[in-house]
Amino acid sequence: MQQLDVPTGLVEAVADTLAARPAGLSEFELIQQLDQEYGSLFPKPNLGDPLLLFQHHFILMHVCYRLQEQWWQAKRCLLDIGPLRIAIRPIGEGASQQLSSTASLRHYYLDGNNLSRETSASVQDLLDGFWKRLLGEEQRPQALAELGLEESADQQAIRSRYRQLANEHHPDKGGDPEKFRRIREAYEQLSAKTGK
Repeated sequence: MQQLDVPTGLVEAVADTLAARPAGLSEFELIQQLDQEYGSLFPKPNLGDPLLLFQHHFILMHVCYRLQEQWWQAKRCLLDIGPLRIAIRPIGEGASQQLSSTASLRHYYLDGNNLSRETSASVQDLLDGFWKRLLGEEQRPQALAELGLEESADQQAIRSRYRQLANEHHPDKGGDPEKFRRIREAYEQLSAKTGK
């Protein structure tokens, strides 16, 4: 793993900013605070350029995961890096589980080679995939209702129910084409989420 060569003082600036806000910050709030307090060191990027924004995000996450590792090894605290909040937490029961739960993300962001691997196209693919997954999560309850299934339905139950309804409502068997279309779309939405 290659560690990034970050601007001198950036690790300390992030540490000080986080320590000054015990309730934690979102990544965007952290970016804003760093821009206000350490603008010459880490100015806010052009939010309209996805590649530049990703690079800025990557550097910030690289620094946060470096701090997480340093503080954990020193038994100082746990830097909890979540999707909605980055906060310093005391080390306590269950903290090792919290640290290991982000192992794949930590590995990705601590390897500086990953920053140079991403291109405008790959970043756009990441963004598109994120929005598709988010949209799929929002549409899941409606799609399950269309198939007459509960929220707890697994992929096997979804597939089985789809086959039953498709057979029942297929236009070739005298079914309603509109109902069949809705059933098929609901199944496709639910299947796209899991990639099956």
